[in-house]
Amino acid sequence: MITHEDVSEIFKSINIVAESDTPFLQANKFEIIIDLLTLLLDKELTREEITANYQFDERQTSYYTDAARYLGLMDKYVDPNTREITFRLSDEGSYLLKKRYKIKILSLIEKILQHQVFYKTFEFTLSNGFIPDINEIHQIMQSCSLNINITTIKRRSSTVRGWIGWIVNMLSEE
Repeated sequence: MITHEDVSEIFKSINIVAESDTPFLQANKFEIIIDLLTLLLDKELTREEITANYQFDERQTSYYTDAARYLGLMDKYVDPNTREITFRLSDEGSYLLKKRYKIKILSLIEKILQHQVFYKTFEFTLSNGFIPDINEIHQIMQSCSLNINITTIKRRSSTVRGWIGWIVNMLSEE
């Protein structure tokens, strides 16, 4: 069971990290990221294999692989033999995914909350007892120096809301 106290402890000890060079996220379903990372425990996957496995189009594959890279849990490289773009777990991703369930989920929550926009959105959620609406998330995103324009902020805010929703859904009713 993951309790409110567990997540509060993580929240209080968060160190915000600098924004990644990876494009800001457009991957609303955090569960897919976890599933993808779990697949990578067994073997590296090409972009085409990921696209086929999830019945994505190539753009969606980029969204979800970029999201895992944004968190520092996946690496992307060009296979020298096949010249295909291939993905594998980063050392941190491999270490994290081999942990027990509760520790793994808490570690993933920590990885998300280390990014200022998620931290501020979760802070709003804790303070108000509900996940902010898209307009409030737009304002939070604009305050976070994300180097993306307002049109992009509007498209990416659903990812912020989705990931915060995943964190809230992980909390057990105490």
